[in-house]
Amino acid sequence: MSNIVASLKRVLVESQELIYPEDLIEREPHIDYTFVFGKVKKVHTICGLRRVGKTYYLYQARMELIRKNVSPEKTFYINMEDERIPRRTETLSKLIPTIQELFGVKGEIYLFIDEIHRIPNWSAWARRIHDSKKALLFLSGSTSELSSESIPRELRGRSITIHLLPLSFNDFLKFKGVKLDKRYMEWSEEQLSFLKNYLSEYIRYGGLPEVVLTPSYKRITLAQEYFKTIISRDIVDQFNVENKPVLEDLLKLIINAPLFSISKAHNILKSLGYRVGKETIKNYISYAEKAFFVDSVYIYSRKIKDQMMYPRKIYVADNIFIMALGIRYDMGHLLENLVYLELKRKTLDNPLIGIYYWRDREGREVDFVIIKGTGVIKLIQVSWDPVEYDTKQRETRSLIKAGKEFGLREGIIVTYDYEDEEKIGSFKIRYVPIWKILLGLKNLI
Repeated sequence: MSNIVASLKRVLVESQELIYPEDLIEREPHIDYTFVFGKVKKVHTICGLRRVGKTYYLYQARMELIRKNVSPEKTFYINMEDERIPRRTETLSKLIPTIQELFGVKGEIYLFIDEIHRIPNWSAWARRIHDSKKALLFLSGSTSELSSESIPRELRGRSITIHLLPLSFNDFLKFKGVKLDKRYMEWSEEQLSFLKNYLSEYIRYGGLPEVVLTPSYKRITLAQEYFKTIISRDIVDQFNVENKPVLEDLLKLIINAPLFSISKAHNILKSLGYRVGKETIKNYISYAEKAFFVDSVYIYSRKIKDQMMYPRKIYVADNIFIMALGIRYDMGHLLENLVYLELKRKTLDNPLIGIYYWRDREGREVDFVIIKGTGVIKLIQVSWDPVEYDTKQRETRSLIKAGKEFGLREGIIVTYDYEDEEKIGSFKIRYVPIWKILLGLKNLI
């Protein structure tokens, strides 16, 4: 028996002893089983940041299949980051024959593979297995290779992607064991006060499942460990990064900066004694995006040149990293990052929707410009407490100016808990509390 087959047998036997964990908490989104049981079947790819919950999501999918009368004996889970498994193409080639030999299973099986991108030529293998109908595949990875935008050519048209983000606020409350009656929330001071206690925690510490379930005094340390692992395994190892200290300091830098430009970052790193080129900085940011750690938001312009020249706004995958790696933070910064994540959550299902920011030559700025197709459909500001006069004037003037430029007569200011509506001339401004957006009582898009 080869070493690969022996390793696979040990790992597979162990995994069949735990079909899914007893502490599994179901979360959104749920898989659309049209492409599992329908005439047209797809390879399901689940992508997202490390520790965002992909492994438990695979377990959830496995559990849901069993609920739909799929025999547990026809479902198999394996993690390709298990140190006992050789990272060779042959490992995948021998996987299904080993399952058939070991468990005596016949016909199509349901195969859940974690971190499959660690194995060379995984996409060619997945296509062959999918086309042969030997297995229905559910594949996860902490890399953009499994995203719909970057899926390898072998799987184009054959796959459907689920991009997993940190827990939504509704799922966060579920993980906390909290049940609320949304119908009467705003009319009950007691319930609203209870909700805001959890809302404050969610804004500060985000929605990474393990962080949510960890005591508060351990969360920062846990997030710092996550950061080190993401740097080492998902960026340095994956993209053969040579200068790890530069990468770490660059990412810390952009987490603390409201606007990012390669030239500015280059000057700061140079002042810290690093010898690094602008092209290297550009590549490092790209690698961090491919590992789902940060997203870049560009200025809205019909000229590609402007989008390339103007600074980008950088948003991080979860608010806990702002808390854990920030030199300083404020609640407005955390709220803006959270609003971005909510917007991203809403746009994943609609590729026609894009997220930008707007700024004019006088420095007036709108945090989020939402486009659909080629037209601007929403203008969104974020302000923790817009009651202070100067803050309110700044936010409203920017919205009105952008509204005139894009032919819109309404703008939204997302707040912590302030709610109102006002008209300035013909332009309407709605102040919407973040908790109403997170609970689905008000829509951003």
